[in-house]
Amino acid sequence: MKIHRPAFFLIFAVSFGVFAGNWEFSYHPANVSYATYGSSLGDPTSPSKSDKKIAFEVKGQAAWEIFEAIGPDRRDSCFQMPDMHFRSRDDGKLVCTKTKEGEYACYFGFDFKSGKSIGGSIC
Repeated sequence: MKIHRPAFFLIFAVSFGVFAGNWEFSYHPANVSYATYGSSLGDPTSPSKSDKKIAFEVKGQAAWEIFEAIGPDRRDSCFQMPDMHFRSRDDGKLVCTKTKEGEYACYFGFDFKSGKSIGGSIC
């Protein structure tokens, strides 16, 4: 059976569209808060040119998407409450929680001096 090129490409395009859905790369609004600081999260100081970090807290839909993407739940001494779900990645540099009420929050940070990711929350 001989398939003409235009028909083949039309079938391919339709099939790809079905599998790809209507997904399109785009940025979405998010509920994000941040704090800049120096020293450490456990004992923060005013940021300086030589010691400046930023911590982010993401809530809502974006936090739900991150939480679902990094599953499964993990055990952590900070979050040993029976109705709290805890997930993390990158040695705790990305931490997400879900409360029994279904509220999601994720935390992460960045060290401007070293250029590395850091944690964004503490116990």
